[in-house]
Amino acid sequence: MRASISAALDGESSEFESLLVRAHLDGCDTCREFEASAQFSTTALRTAPLEPLTRPLALPSRRRHGFGLRVPSAAAAAVLMLVFGGVFESLHGGAARPSVIAFDNSQDIQAIAKRQKQANFQQLLIRRAQFESNQVPRHPGFQNP
Repeated sequence: MRASISAALDGESSEFESLLVRAHLDGCDTCREFEASAQFSTTALRTAPLEPLTRPLALPSRRRHGFGLRVPSAAAAAVLMLVFGGVFESLHGGAARPSVIAFDNSQDIQAIAKRQKQANFQQLLIRRAQFESNQVPRHPGFQNP
């Protein structure tokens, strides 16, 4: 309630909120005392003359320096990548070597694709037979009643 009273004194509350505060103040002595005290303090501060500054006031800049820590961090990351790349290279004996079995002609590739299709078709037939015989393996949480 005190925040609402302060907002009303500063003119920051809506008309409805001001009515609610007034209705509360009519029945609450403690809040009425707070309002009187806050009203006195607010009036005293607003009517007081401004004090001249004895020395200039300097506020810290809000702008951050963009490259403060980014450049050294990026350089360190690049060095680490080079070091670990060299270690990996030395452990694994150079670049990846091509497989001993290379499929250069299209007939080999077509034969492999045909065998894969046949295996997939066999799996499909097995699943269909399981489904038709109601023996499809199901997850325990998804069984039909």
